[in-house]
Order: sequence, then structure tokens, then C-alpha cells
Amino acid sequence: MLEYIKGRVISKGEDHIILEKEGFGFRVLTPSVFDEKDDVKVFTRISIKEDQIIVYGFRTIEERDIFDKLLTVSGVGVKHAFSILKRYSAGEFLQIIEEGDVESLTEVQGIGKKTAQRIILELKGKLDFVWFEIIDDIVQALINLGFEKKESFKAAREAVKESSDLQTALKKALQKLSEKG
Repeated sequence: MLEYIKGRVISKGEDHIILEKEGFGFRVLTPSVFDEKDDVKVFTRISIKEDQIIVYGFRTIEERDIFDKLLTVSGVGVKHAFSILKRYSAGEFLQIIEEGDVESLTEVQGIGKKTAQRIILELKGKLDFVWFEIIDDIVQALINLGFEKKESFKAAREAVKESSDLQTALKKALQKLSEKG
């Protein structure tokens, strides 16, 4: 399977980018934001239908994993999954699922209360591996820097709500701890 494509963003539309690699231009449908002319690594998922091959692309592995999990929920398709990923970062979405926050999910265009409840019911506990792995890594790094475990955990949890990227979340956690200290 095609895991990712590294290339240059040649152009972009509302829901896609054209990614050039070795003289080939790949049309990649994406909820993620990419800038034109940037060299990027896009994590992919391919869908093969009778008359077409569709490439979906994501900025992070976590976004792609959430996309995959969302498509397993009855009544949720690509359009819904993209709308959720455009509205919320991976960390925010994991927080919504963890807390059972139906109200936040219904803020996404096309997601009603029943669909939001179904998403939470079917995904709760299935996405924690990403969330807690990142938090654990951040907490361990902060402890190694001399911070206490309890305050490290709180800062890591808050930081992951803002970004599911490990480096970005670690920086945000450090900022939060330095503001308090």
C-alpha cells in the first residue's frame, strides 16, 4: 500500500492539492492545509472504485488514522470525516471522543446529534492509543527536564488538545509550565 508521498505542492483547491513527484502530478483529496510551493510529506489512503482511484492525503499519521476509524462508523462517509478533520485537530477530536462531547461534534456541518452520539459510542476507547502515547512521551520528557509528574501531565494534556504533533505539543507544554513557574 502507498504509505506516503513526498513531493512539492504545485497547486491547491478547497478540498485537494496537486502534489508533484518525479514528474507525476498526483491529485490528493485532503482536509489538511498545505501551502503551495512547499515540499511536504503527505500520509495517504487510497480508495479503488470501479472507474477511479482516489488518493486521500493527510498532514499527520494521526489524522489519517482518525479518518480510517471515522469511515468504520455507520453513516459516516468521506465528506463527514473531512468536515471533522477540517474543524478539529487530531488532539481536539480525541478529547471530544474521550469526554463524550456530543455538542462539539454537532458543530461540524452535516453532523447531527444521532450521528455524533454514534461516532462517540463506536470510537470511544479505539483512539486512545494515539492520545495517551503522545501524552506519555511529553510527560516523560518534562520529567527528564526536572518538572514534577503531576504538573507535567496537566500541561501535556492541555498541549495535546492544541496539537497532536509531538514536537509542537512538547513546546506548548513547556510554554505552559514556564508561564506558571
